[in-house]
Amino acid sequence: MTKEEYISFKHFIKVVRYRKIPILIISLIVAIITLIVSLMIPPTYKAETTLLMPESTSKSASAISSALGVLSPRFSSTQGMSSQLIKSMLESRSCMSYVVKKFDLIKVYKVKDMDQAIQILNKNTKIGIFSLLGVIKIQVYDKNPQRAAALANYYVDMIYLMNSKYKITTDYPIIRVMDKAEVPKIKIAPKIKFNVLISFLIALVLSVTYYVVFSIE
Repeated sequence: MTKEEYISFKHFIKVVRYRKIPILIISLIVAIITLIVSLMIPPTYKAETTLLMPESTSKSASAISSALGVLSPRFSSTQGMSSQLIKSMLESRSCMSYVVKKFDLIKVYKVKDMDQAIQILNKNTKIGIFSLLGVIKIQVYDKNPQRAAALANYYVDMIYLMNSKYKITTDYPIIRVMDKAEVPKIKIAPKIKFNVLISFLIALVLSVTYYVVFSIE
């Protein structure tokens, strides 16, 4: 009889009953270690600002272009900005460098130079266009909830600052704020309960597998 043939449901139940105490102890130890590690990890918060493209007073083609985020080669400073242009502008190195300096992120992120700070900020910032109406959501992740909200809201100021610098449009308002970012009260990570549960289940499965396999001579 091979090992595969020998492992039966009856044998499985027998091993689990006989080894249930060490199996549970191992699983609980792993869960407790996971809990301790999770509590040591600094929490991460998410703040979100929602923007809406304003109603265009230009031609209907320009309005459609703005909603779809498409920038025509004939784009002029009187046609307003497209949602895609705003997204690209906020994700640019020029914009990110302003934000880094404003919030002293080189010091906050504990990095050596501007490039490293921009990389981290870019990773922690998600800018997306979510509808044909040009709804833009700016999501910022940070270990400090106040800073997360401040960063998300500052991107709105950056739209006007960048427009002032590059003279892109004379239409105002450039953007409308639907929902201003508020200081988040609930952390999004680490998910302590989820981590503990998953680690417990994984340890449980591995422990049972270990005792079942090595109980076969």
